[in-house]
Amino acid sequence: MADLIKAAKDVFIYAFPLIVTEATHRDSNDKGFEHFRTFPTDSEKRVVKLNNDTLYSFAWTQLANTPYLVHIPKITERYYLFPILDAYTNVVESIGTRTPEYAEGDYILLYQDTTIPEGYENYIPIRLKDSLNTILLRIETRGKADYEFVNKLQDSITIKPLYPEKVEPVDSSNGISPVKYSETVTAEEFFTLFAKLAKVNPIRDEGIIKAFESLGYDKTTGEFSYISLTEEQKAALERGRELAFNEIKASKRSDKNIVRNNGWLSIIGGVGTYGNDYIQRASTAYSGWGANIVQDSAYAVAFTDSDWNVLLNENTYKLHIEKDGYPHAAVFWSITLYGEPSKYPVSNKIDRFAINTYDVESGTVEKNEDGSLDIYISKNEPTDEHKRKNWLPAPTEEKNYSLSIRIYYPDELTIEGKWTPPTITKI
Repeated sequence: MADLIKAAKDVFIYAFPLIVTEATHRDSNDKGFEHFRTFPTDSEKRVVKLNNDTLYSFAWTQLANTPYLVHIPKITERYYLFPILDAYTNVVESIGTRTPEYAEGDYILLYQDTTIPEGYENYIPIRLKDSLNTILLRIETRGKADYEFVNKLQDSITIKPLYPEKVEPVDSSNGISPVKYSETVTAEEFFTLFAKLAKVNPIRDEGIIKAFESLGYDKTTGEFSYISLTEEQKAALERGRELAFNEIKASKRSDKNIVRNNGWLSIIGGVGTYGNDYIQRASTAYSGWGANIVQDSAYAVAFTDSDWNVLLNENTYKLHIEKDGYPHAAVFWSITLYGEPSKYPVSNKIDRFAINTYDVESGTVEKNEDGSLDIYISKNEPTDEHKRKNWLPAPTEEKNYSLSIRIYYPDELTIEGKWTPPTITKI
């Protein structure tokens, strides 16, 4: 029995990102981009920890049914990122401002070794191992006044199926967010769905295939019949699911991939591409699905103040950036607040979810006389005029929250974890 439970746990952790991807994919039409024309607010519940610095466009593929055609024009006016994530959330292609030699052009996305259709030989081929892939287009947006300009850039980048009539309808989410689905999905539904999705999004680990076989999976046909399992196998799936999900929630990043400083965990690896680190891949899918590689955007997260005490909404904090300590971004940076454990932006009276480069440059927030910056974090609006101008609202309904620094197109010092993030002090 112990061996079956371990097998179920291992398979669950391996499969978890695929299940979250599918849950996020639901309600889409898979025939082009779904554009977010404005910044996401606290009402957007499909993806956790969306940023408030770029406008998003989502697209999905069904490559087992049809190739997809992509057009990317020359874009120099704004930073943009066109990453392709496979079904298991690995970034398999990253096109954009950082890769000018590999950016503009006409591409054809193909499933595995599919032949390039006649008439499309001049398209740049991108071969992908999975049928279900996600394109998470992001375009730098300099505040709400920039929407109209960026919306036009969104429309200039296109993706469409070569044979739209072959695109199959996508399941409905029934109003359940991907996070909630991943937390509540039964073992029967989870493992059955995994087997179904794996037919066109192959399992690429022989050990996982063997473990799944011990639980009733037929690797030849790709079938998995829950009702045909023994009671012992069913019990193992239940227990394995419980143990695996607890481990995913409790998972902490490997020390080789983070640097701890001033209460922040600066992530210097282990996101976007995971190799066989399946627990890290699953944990990231749960806490921040769709993460980029650090070369495109570096991350630092804080759940505590600089004394390593948990951030609480009953307290007031001052986040201080020294005049020579601003994030090392070739393009721009931001600091965003999220409720915990929800991981969503926090509803507030001034609709401020983040403070970024452009807020500082425009004077929306106010620097100190020496060029440093103080950001005040509390659930109650400050009475002092300067503090009110630099206020980042904390949640009123959730006791805890986190802060995320995003550094778009970071330098080597940041990627190596040698940049010192700001202090967070209780006042």
